[in-house]
Amino acid sequence: MAKTGPCDIAVVSWHTHNTMFDEIGADLQKSGHRIVRYPNREAFGAARDPLNGVDVLLCAANFPVTRAMLTAASRLRAVVSAITGTEGVDLAAATDCAVVVANAQTSENITGMAEATVLLILAALYDFNGTQELIRKSLPRPDPLRARQLCGKAVGFVGLGKIGKESARLLAPFGAHMQYAARRDAELAGLPAMRRVDLDTLMRTSDVVVVLASLNADSRGLLSAEKLRLMKKSAIFINLSRGAIVDEKALIAMLQQGAIAGAALDVFETEPLPADSPLRALPNVILTPHMVGHTSEAHHSLEVATRDNLDRILSGQAPRYAVNAAVLPAWLAKWGAGLNSGISRPS
Repeated sequence: MAKTGPCDIAVVSWHTHNTMFDEIGADLQKSGHRIVRYPNREAFGAARDPLNGVDVLLCAANFPVTRAMLTAASRLRAVVSAITGTEGVDLAAATDCAVVVANAQTSENITGMAEATVLLILAALYDFNGTQELIRKSLPRPDPLRARQLCGKAVGFVGLGKIGKESARLLAPFGAHMQYAARRDAELAGLPAMRRVDLDTLMRTSDVVVVLASLNADSRGLLSAEKLRLMKKSAIFINLSRGAIVDEKALIAMLQQGAIAGAALDVFETEPLPADSPLRALPNVILTPHMVGHTSEAHHSLEVATRDNLDRILSGQAPRYAVNAAVLPAWLAKWGAGLNSGISRPS
């Protein structure tokens, strides 16, 4: 039986969410809950048994929350991620321990990321950076022209989740031919015609390769040097997912050698992107700092979703955005009765 009354909630600060966490933490405290605040993920990781005596962990869940930590946390009922990413959490272990993992996969976030996907595809194909450089330096038009249209191109999605599907829907009017590689067939109702192919085929035949897969044990390092070398010399590589999915050194070498035409990258192996990264010097690469699809509308929706997840979890209800939904029957049996009524909201 879950304990009643105030809960102990650990909050791990993250630079882009600190204002949100401050406000949510203040509301939780007003409702009688106790807050333990860690200034960053390093401080959390360095603490001895940081989940001991904790009922809920609130964070951006892209740092290690291991099976050992979850198993030792007898009171932990939930990990609430204020972003979509939960790759740091051992989801199988969380499910085994009856810990629900909730995130903020809102429709606004999906839309922002899908629109940004289309933006980067077009910017890369049309050499947007290079075109701006021409006018800034008063250079002549190149001969031959470098821009290429999207219509008629083959766009291959590595992973076809919610963001990938919305991206495909937005791309349909451009006349692109789309395909995807995934572990299983995707539900394509309402989407343009797409074929599922194996990863090697996708890398060989796509004019634009778009990485939107979640980072997990299967996808980490998935796009190795061997896979990248399958790409056409004229191909564009787009990554809005996670840098760890790609062999970044191999990608850099291919861009330097002209083995592929270019890339647009919003995520990197190390973030923020190091000042001495060779990517910064490459003229055929568009770089954005892991925020290209992070609109003001999406950021607001993350807070709404995070508060809603907390409200529901603290009142014994299943969170609306459960990542490991298979845990819910066991979670409700363990934590779904005798809980307090949740956090209050400012008027």
